[in-house]
Order: sequence, then structure tokens, then C-alpha cells
Amino acid sequence: MERGELFLAPFTYADLEGVKRRPVCAVSLSEFNRGPDVIVAMVTSSRARLQGPGLGDVLLSDWRSEGLLTASVVRTGRLQTMESRLLSARLGVLSERDAAVGGDALRGVLDLG
Repeated sequence: MERGELFLAPFTYADLEGVKRRPVCAVSLSEFNRGPDVIVAMVTSSRARLQGPGLGDVLLSDWRSEGLLTASVVRTGRLQTMESRLLSARLGVLSERDAAVGGDALRGVLDLG
């Protein structure tokens, strides 16, 4: 599994009260992903996020070619570590342009410079 690949996966709500199967984007290094776990960022098509993205939110320019059904946002501030066996239905992979913007947003959210 490579960084930037998009999958469907169970993603826990921030309040830990529920889970929703949704698109996620692998953000961890390929070397890390060879183990049992992967770090993913939530992907949403929420109208609120599309119209007013927050810190770390990346509007995907190439969402159609990336395998998503509707305009979407990668929320680099909403990360989860999960077992890679929970990922299903590979949707596609981020374009170089979206991956570069996503990497910058992730570094910004984590204050990695």
C-alpha cells in the first residue's frame, strides 16, 4: 500500500460514539504500511467542508480521476491508525498535485515545517 491511495474503511467519529464506513487516504510511508497498520486521513464530501475548509482540509482538484464519486476534501487533521486489513475497496490514488497539497497540509497541521 502506498501513500496517497484511497480506500473505504470504518472511521471512528471524533467523540468515539460511532463508526462510519467512508473514504480514507493513506498518509503513512509505504515502509510503515508494510506492517500491520496504516495511518489514514478522513475524506469527506460535506458541503460545509467544501464551502469553508478548515486548517488542514484539502479540496481535491482531481477527485473524479482519483476514484471518488463527488467533490471531496481530505481532512489531514483527522487521522486514525488502523489495521490495514480493515481497508477495503481501493478507490484510486491521489494525483501528484493533490498529493503535494495534502503533504503540505499534513506538515502544517503537525507543525513539521
